[in-house]
Amino acid sequence: MGRAENAADSEVDEAHDTIVVTGLKEKQAGSGTKTETPLMETPQSITVIDNEELTRRNALSINQALGYVAGVSPNQRGGMVTRYDQLILRGFTPGVFLDGMRLIAGPYSTPQIDFNRVDHIDVVKGPASVLYGNSTPGGLVNLTSKMPEPTAFGQIEGQLGNYNTRRGAVDINQPLTGDGKLLARVVGGWQKGDGLTSGTFSERYHISPMLTFAPDASTDLTVIATYQHAPSGGGYSGVPAYGTVLFNANGTLPRKVNTGDPGYERYNHKAKSIAAFFRHDFDEHLTFRSNFRFQNNKLSYRQLYIAGFATTGIGVNRNTDFSTITRGGGGADEDYDTLTMDNHLNAKFETAGIKHNLLVGIDYQHITGENVQQFNTGQTTNPLTSIPNLKLYAPTYGGTLPSFDLTKLSSAYVNTYGKRDQTGAYIQDQISIGRLQLIASGRYDWYNQITVNKKNNTQTSFAQTAFTMRLGALYELPFGVSPYFSYSESFEPQAGTTYLGVPFSPVTGRQYEGGVKFQPKGTNAIFTLSAYDLRRQNVPVTDPAAGTGGIPTNAQIQIGEVRVRGVEFEARGEVLPGFDVIGAASYTDAIITLGTPAVAPTPINSGTPTTTGTRQLATPKYMASTFLSYDLGKGARLQDRYRD
Repeated sequence: MGRAENAADSEVDEAHDTIVVTGLKEKQAGSGTKTETPLMETPQSITVIDNEELTRRNALSINQALGYVAGVSPNQRGGMVTRYDQLILRGFTPGVFLDGMRLIAGPYSTPQIDFNRVDHIDVVKGPASVLYGNSTPGGLVNLTSKMPEPTAFGQIEGQLGNYNTRRGAVDINQPLTGDGKLLARVVGGWQKGDGLTSGTFSERYHISPMLTFAPDASTDLTVIATYQHAPSGGGYSGVPAYGTVLFNANGTLPRKVNTGDPGYERYNHKAKSIAAFFRHDFDEHLTFRSNFRFQNNKLSYRQLYIAGFATTGIGVNRNTDFSTITRGGGGADEDYDTLTMDNHLNAKFETAGIKHNLLVGIDYQHITGENVQQFNTGQTTNPLTSIPNLKLYAPTYGGTLPSFDLTKLSSAYVNTYGKRDQTGAYIQDQISIGRLQLIASGRYDWYNQITVNKKNNTQTSFAQTAFTMRLGALYELPFGVSPYFSYSESFEPQAGTTYLGVPFSPVTGRQYEGGVKFQPKGTNAIFTLSAYDLRRQNVPVTDPAAGTGGIPTNAQIQIGEVRVRGVEFEARGEVLPGFDVIGAASYTDAIITLGTPAVAPTPINSGTPTTTGTRQLATPKYMASTFLSYDLGKGARLQDRYRD
């Protein structure tokens, strides 16, 4: 990796000046408040992962980057699947945002952002709907793009790794005028490697040219265009528990066995976007910002997957063949356009000795798209019912596989066109009274959805509104100690319907959180200890009857309420000269408090716990991780890591 500059490195502000982050030592993040507020003054758990840390750990995805964040359980498919960022934050899947605007597409076409584009990441824990609208109560992940800088430099990077991995990246920044009013930057990358399952590979490339125009110190406009193409997404099939983590009389099953069919499957995803970021300071007390992005996502996806072990006989004579599996199949063709905007005015003033940092804004999301899906559901019109079984210990692929033509409407169980609009108006006041920091926020959302079922030419529509709020307080004690408490709410306009066509109700949530932040004098480290009680209502889960009686295998219902209680500890920064520590530990107790009857256990699935009192899936109770780094001087560094 090389980097050349025509001037010495210096600390500079990004042109759009939205979030200022510099190294592991930086103590500010704007995602929690949309203002430049120090972390030690923010009554909420927020983790900042800066570019220095991303580079040091060679993090190339959200799953890799968030492996050392308290409350985060990454790699929900165990690292087998790399095409999606599948993770859990405080019990729920977090919303992923880019530059403060949500990344939205279809069920399978949400893009995975190439990390060569990313400058830093903010992880906001707990409900954030009051500023961002559609967001789960667990929190959100906000990626901030690299932006043009006033200093010229160029960087070329190449990597080789296991699984035949090859990766290249380029980052070129150049002022176009001597006065620095016009800046340009181009980042791009390519990567390719074998998948973790036999016969699969992944490939992705992207390019992002960007331009900043700053006519004066008070005004700047940055435009970013991006094209990203993933012609292959690696494997997406899993392996059964029997033969891997559980005993199988036929022997240990190689974990790289492909339970699908490498010659049949495909994944082709293209994403194009144009984004603009405008800032104007009317004076030192009043600032206006406007962010905009238009994005198109197209996907063509086909897949065979494990459905269960083969059986013979019926009733008491039924026998299971633990060496042979039955398979299902499916796929999707998606084409989605997304428009997102966020405009806000930030005013700083003082009344009667009380400092105010007032934020007033409005954001808008518009999504249109077509979604055609077909899965093996046992329907008589389904062309996928003839998928042959697969012998796990001597797999033979190919043969007579069913045709899969999504253009035939009669063979597609989902064929829809949809339009969604969400508008949110929000206001926030950050009040400073000496050492006491207060925050009060409120937001009102309007949501509309229209869905056209192209199979029978029927249309459904519904509208939802909601008010969400946040209250918080933090007190700065001597010796760098800041206890805090907050209450926050979430609102998720729930798109989609049950298999019977009944629209989902909105998902709502609320959280109480208390904690203490500690920044030792003379160090650049922050230690955070927090405890929370979180509730989420109308949670969508897999229908217990899915896959039977003609009901699709991915059909969902809403079960009611999930309660998550947890304690988290996080340490980040330079605790001693040259010695950086990133440590996290968490206890998460996620219980379904209102649910539906459980699915009877099978050799493949030990049961889907959706009954009242059972634990929620995919939420580990205990997690811990540590990343240690010591600067030996003269460019040498010693590193070690631990995760559990």
